[in-house]
Amino acid sequence: MANHAAPVARQEAELAFGQIRKLVPSDRQIFLDHLLRLDPLSRFMRFGGVMADSALARHARRAMSGDASLIGYFVDGELRAVAELHPLPRREGKQASAEAAFSVERPWQGKGIGSSLMRQLVLIAQNRGIEDLQVVFLPNNGRMKRLAVNHAADFSLDSEEVVGHMRTPPATPFSRLRELIGDVFAVFASAAEIQERMLPPPMRGN
Repeated sequence: MANHAAPVARQEAELAFGQIRKLVPSDRQIFLDHLLRLDPLSRFMRFGGVMADSALARHARRAMSGDASLIGYFVDGELRAVAELHPLPRREGKQASAEAAFSVERPWQGKGIGSSLMRQLVLIAQNRGIEDLQVVFLPNNGRMKRLAVNHAADFSLDSEEVVGHMRTPPATPFSRLRELIGDVFAVFASAAEIQERMLPPPMRGN
């Protein structure tokens, strides 16, 4: 019989080395730096096509200045993965919906980071009154399909893309409190990281 506990334990141990928090406006440059570090295939899978560096800069600016919510996974102060929640225009008679998108740098893929980020996105969507959380990906993006399957998504084919639809639960006082605590932590953590990046390299992490 296969031992499934060992891979799960390894994933949890790898996640323990990182830190998950919301991105704040002052994180725009490190978000862009993360996108620029994506290898060509990961960049293509994230955006569904070829994206020039200048287009990534525009995306980072819009995402950090609009109504999107971003969750990052940090290792030793470096942003290695991001989940984005982009509210979609509300249509009369339709559920409130939003699109989720994920970018994970190659060395950090396959470690359960996407699932952890997804749980945080569901919390944010829940507190925003978003009922339909959508994940759009290319048909050959196996990682995204597994992520959506693990979160009980229903699938539909839209042109040349696959769209996974997940229903989110209604907000509760506890879910709002969890997000509020996370927001406070994100502000303090971002400020501490900025201060550390200003130190000479030999003094960082001491």
